[in-house]
Amino acid sequence: MVRKLVTILVCAALLAALAVTEQRLVSHLTDDALQKTQALIEEIRSGELSDALQKARALDQHWDEHTGGLETMVDHSSTDEVRYALSRLIAALEAEDRALALIYASELEGGIEHVRERQVVTPQNIL
Repeated sequence: MVRKLVTILVCAALLAALAVTEQRLVSHLTDDALQKTQALIEEIRSGELSDALQKARALDQHWDEHTGGLETMVDHSSTDEVRYALSRLIAALEAEDRALALIYASELEGGIEHVRERQVVTPQNIL
């Protein structure tokens, strides 16, 4: 009986450690991406579309590099929505369509926030 209890406690501790680690990784990724997105939005508003395009491409590459390992733990459709928003944003910036770029940048910001919110340990997210 004691052996089973110890096994259960060890497994619970390992799961808790994994959850905390995963949540920290997601928080770091999304905080960084949100900061870059907000800088992008400011550049689009100020008309610096070529600089914004370079930053959007860099963010796209950064997102792809860092979400690969997390997609086993993070809702895959949420990370895909961020990728789609980035693709639309890059296309709008390449077309030099400032209005669409602002829309897609806002959509990107919301998608990144959604990824972060989905990883917070709450009863709603657990169920």
